[in-house]
Amino acid sequence: MSSPTSSVEKGIRRRLPPPLNRMGLFEPYIKDGKKITEIVRLNPVEVFLAGFIPPMFGSVSAIAIALIFHNDEISNYNWQCGRARLPSLSRIINLPVERTFWQLFLLFHVPIRVVELITGFSRYKRMRNVNYKRVWLYELSRYLYFVVGLMELIFLSGLSIIGERENIQVHVIFFYVFGICGIVHMISNIFCHAHSLYYLNPYGRLSYYLKIVFTSLYVLSTPILVASFLLYWRKCITWAYDVFALCEYSGVFLNICFHGCAFFDIRYKVTFSVRKIEDVVQNEPTKQQIEAIPEKH
Repeated sequence: MSSPTSSVEKGIRRRLPPPLNRMGLFEPYIKDGKKITEIVRLNPVEVFLAGFIPPMFGSVSAIAIALIFHNDEISNYNWQCGRARLPSLSRIINLPVERTFWQLFLLFHVPIRVVELITGFSRYKRMRNVNYKRVWLYELSRYLYFVVGLMELIFLSGLSIIGERENIQVHVIFFYVFGICGIVHMISNIFCHAHSLYYLNPYGRLSYYLKIVFTSLYVLSTPILVASFLLYWRKCITWAYDVFALCEYSGVFLNICFHGCAFFDIRYKVTFSVRKIEDVVQNEPTKQQIEAIPEKH
């Protein structure tokens, strides 16, 4: 007869995940009649950096190159309402070099952002706070987070590919729809964060408050951007276009910083892995099955 201690140890051992092999991957194990073999595992921080650094580097590089090296080409242009000292973002990404940096690095991060959206959409469902009773509102926010987040990426890609020189009207529409989608996505993200286990420490509340700060600044910059644009074109107030350009620059950086909060959401909480799932072959016991067989005394 086995001792109580050994029985408890076996029960705990059966509930624990299978051990890691020399490559740091899970040993093959059986779950729900399927044999699961882990092929590769990715560091979540490295995945985050691959999605955060390229758009930040691409946008900063494009704006810096335009203002430092191509200032004569892009600034001090004389319109009907006077000279504008700072160029709009649309004019910056119209230049060949700046356009290359913008498209290369911003479009590179789009697939990684899609992975982030899929991960967040799935985990928000599993990590909803059971004490929150308005499930329908939470689910609505979760779907807005995912669908509007995808739309944000689509219109970001659209305005990056279709610039002023291709079709200025389509470019402007894409730009403003991108901004609206960004606001809706941010608010729905914050709502789901507040009513899920993401809100818990470590880093849960820090991420939550940072998201509120970046979203608030992003929303506040929107009416300033629209008002300054109208003041320049309808009232011919020259400095208003400089304010408009600064609002465009800040909007891009605030959007990137908001998505940068994903660092706190996935650190120590998410593991990205590729696994092979296949039907269990009869008479093929795995290491986990062998450990689960009770000893005879």
